[in-house]
Amino acid sequence: GPAKKILSDMKFLEKLQKYDKDNIPPAIMKRIREKFISHPDFQPDVVKSVSSACEGLCKWVRAMEVYDRVQKVVAPKRERLRAAEGVLEVQMQKLQTKQAELKEVVDRFQALKDEFDNMNDKKRELENNIERCSQKLVRAEQLISGLGGEKDRWTEAARLLGIQYIDLVGDVLLSSGTVAYLGAFTVDYRLKCQQQWQVLCKEKNIPCSSDFSLSNTLGDPVKIRAWQIAGLPVDSFS
Repeated sequence: GPAKKILSDMKFLEKLQKYDKDNIPPAIMKRIREKFISHPDFQPDVVKSVSSACEGLCKWVRAMEVYDRVQKVVAPKRERLRAAEGVLEVQMQKLQTKQAELKEVVDRFQALKDEFDNMNDKKRELENNIERCSQKLVRAEQLISGLGGEKDRWTEAARLLGIQYIDLVGDVLLSSGTVAYLGAFTVDYRLKCQQQWQVLCKEKNIPCSSDFSLSNTLGDPVKIRAWQIAGLPVDSFS
């Protein structure tokens, strides 16, 4: 009969393995459940007593029925899972986009923070420079204040140096004459000659000091002081 013909098909087992179990028509499943699954003799142990080959086929049919029942429960869940995975993928793409934007913001923030720290370092350096300059300014003001008392003395010294510079020609002339001609004479004669020479210088418009002194013109105060300490006389004649 038809059953033997089907069972004798060499590709029957292959057809069972490749059977489209996900798309079994509902009418076939209804017929299987009504005529076979509920039948007490359609059990593998019962069928085995008749035919071992039919036992395997019985197990396969019952497995297909169980799979179909499970499939009706699982398929909607699987569909929802597939939809959820699609939504998840979209959300993950959005998340990656937001993460990239966040990284850009974080990098920008870090760059601004580094710049801020750099500006703070420069600010501290400038504050330190200001403090050092303020201290230098205070010391300079103190120095200027301390030197203020020397102003009058320096002014007077500058005035006297100016006069001495003007009178230098006549003073050197008088000193040269004194050294060359008056060394052998007495103090009084020296003074008399020097006074006469001063008058002549003024008549010839040669500037010279009114209080001319050989030691002031040619002498070194330090050496003269050393000579005096050594015991030489302190008078101008010596």
